[in-house]
Amino acid sequence: MVSNYDDYNDVDLGVIDDDEDLNNMEEKLINDKPYRNAVIILLSRFVGNTLPETIRKIMQRLFTDQFLSKYSFVGFKGKHQFSTLQCCSIIYDIVRKMKKFKDTSNIDIEKPIKNWMAQATPRMKKMAEKSLQTNHDDHNSIDNNT
Repeated sequence: MVSNYDDYNDVDLGVIDDDEDLNNMEEKLINDKPYRNAVIILLSRFVGNTLPETIRKIMQRLFTDQFLSKYSFVGFKGKHQFSTLQCCSIIYDIVRKMKKFKDTSNIDIEKPIKNWMAQATPRMKKMAEKSLQTNHDDHNSIDNNT
């Protein structure tokens, strides 16, 4: 399979939400070097003021919290291992593509990845609570308007 991603705006980069999405992305990252390079270039635009902010932006673009809640960096607590995935290694490549972070060590990149992943379940709970509150508020405003 030969791909031409001269215009990296054409990269089909969906958010990974399940194992099927992950398997498709892993296969592309392994077997399609032009695609991999295009993803790196595209996501290297997500530079933030700090390394944790930058990694948060990249992770939000690549993965849903639902997906991340099933993974931990090294596979603790019966979760799947994230650190061995191409989707993980590409984050290091993306960060180092940014001039600001080109000399960043593995451990400095790893730490915010771990932190973002560890907070996936709490973020989902917070969103669910917010959604319930919004629904409750909407219901109350309907009752008040009738």
